[in-house]
Amino acid sequence: MPSVSVPRRVWLIAGAVAGTAVVAYGAAALAVAGKVPKGTTVAGLDVGGLSRAQAQTKLAAAHRELRGTLPVKVGESAESLDLARSGLGLDAEATTGQFSGFSLNPARVVTHVTGGRAHEALPRAPFAALDTALRPLAADVLEPATEAGVAFKAGKAKLVEGAPGLRLAPDATSVLRSSWLGPAHPVTLPTAPLAPKITRETAEQALETVAEKAVSGPLTLAVGSHETVLAPAAFTKALSMTPDAQGDLQLAVDGEVLRDAILKQDPEIGTAPKDATFKLQGGRPVVVPGVNGVTIDPKSLSASVVPALTGPERKASVETAVEEPELSTAEARKLGVKERISTFSTILTADSKRTENLRIAARTVNGTVVLPGETFSLNGVLGKRTPEKGYNEAPAILGGRLIKDYGGGVSQMATTIFNNVFFSGLQDVYHKPHSFYISRYPEGREATVNYPTVDMKWRNDSKYAVLIQANVTDTVNVSFWSTKVWKVTATKGDRTNQRAPKTIYDDKDGCVAQAANPGFDVTVTRTMRRVSNPGDVRKQTWKTTYIAEDKVVCGPQP
Repeated sequence: MPSVSVPRRVWLIAGAVAGTAVVAYGAAALAVAGKVPKGTTVAGLDVGGLSRAQAQTKLAAAHRELRGTLPVKVGESAESLDLARSGLGLDAEATTGQFSGFSLNPARVVTHVTGGRAHEALPRAPFAALDTALRPLAADVLEPATEAGVAFKAGKAKLVEGAPGLRLAPDATSVLRSSWLGPAHPVTLPTAPLAPKITRETAEQALETVAEKAVSGPLTLAVGSHETVLAPAAFTKALSMTPDAQGDLQLAVDGEVLRDAILKQDPEIGTAPKDATFKLQGGRPVVVPGVNGVTIDPKSLSASVVPALTGPERKASVETAVEEPELSTAEARKLGVKERISTFSTILTADSKRTENLRIAARTVNGTVVLPGETFSLNGVLGKRTPEKGYNEAPAILGGRLIKDYGGGVSQMATTIFNNVFFSGLQDVYHKPHSFYISRYPEGREATVNYPTVDMKWRNDSKYAVLIQANVTDTVNVSFWSTKVWKVTATKGDRTNQRAPKTIYDDKDGCVAQAANPGFDVTVTRTMRRVSNPGDVRKQTWKTTYIAEDKVVCGPQP
């Protein structure tokens, strides 16, 4: 084909047209360089139609208004995010550079005609940082799914329906990144249902194939030559269906719960261990050795019962195990119960019923061992004073008046014990003096008790055990045996703020006459010197306020 010669003039005209077009396009790009396309948003904030400078100002203002934290709503919970820690920050100039400024890219020019789009704020939040910041919110909103399963109760097995829970939706991070600058605050983060891992179908299959078979009849247990039979109602508390690694429900037996059920039904199978303790022999404390018990081994019990409950014979052989006492003989010998560290006696009244109450209390307290760190409670040891325990009605104080009450007089045991606490240097946890002063007790060093409201407590803050010896002769006597740590002396101040009693006439049934005594304040100080280091001296002060003991005359006023 013959070549066509284009005149030079034509080429010049075409070049001129093209150059004009380029110049025109460049002029158009330059004209829109400082403007933001309409419809443009940044992290949810509309900046369309503004100049680049105006957009930067608006973005910066929105960021400042948040004051470093972003309010969010997750479900019904209102929370807040720390912007810096979650990586949500703003570089206004870099952000507007995404959609404004001079560019020869045709897409940039076209958006000014067709409209802008949504952009994220720069610098972009690293996903890891934002995900980490959202974890506490995810934990707060989390409502665990209710797993389908099988429950055992009263000898029966039944299906447990599952139910979905609630969690933070997977797109919560992207929602936050696209809307955190506004205008809607708080930002609502989406949630999603959390499906149970164990389905109803899995639970139904476990119920039909395993659970119902496990409770289909009695269970026979052979312990050596001894056999005992448990009805389903007696052993279902020990049963459960638990998921394995594949999510299938398997029968499990709590060996300790089942052991207790067996021993409850047939106590002869096991014998309880006995702790080592102490007693006085020949005027000295000696260790009474502990005794091992015999029990059923819970691990082997569980292992043998699971196949028995699903097998044809429903019978399991059970191994026994030695049950050691909590306090062994060797441990007791290391507890330092070797000498009397305190002793105190208080005078009895002529009331025989009151004395009998104190004899019962002394027998109950005698031989009590308080281990290091333990707290002794007199109410805890004696319990409620009742006629069934042998306690009599005897005088007691209520509201500043003498009344008759079961166990009246037991406060004398509290006073005698408290003085041992005082002179042994042990820690007084709580004691309450009588409301008015009783002359047979030392001023400011006495205590009352009333079950269950008023107690006398002390703590063994030494590293040695304390053996309590208590008895009633012609006095109430209590001694503490341990290792002496402190040498204790007592000082008492003068009576102050004395108050005069008045006379009360009472013709009601049950009136108890009482003599008049003045009320007063008194302070007692305990000075303790460490036996191993006499330079270690400690002091403790108690201030006691006694009301006046009114004179009560049983009868009408003359």
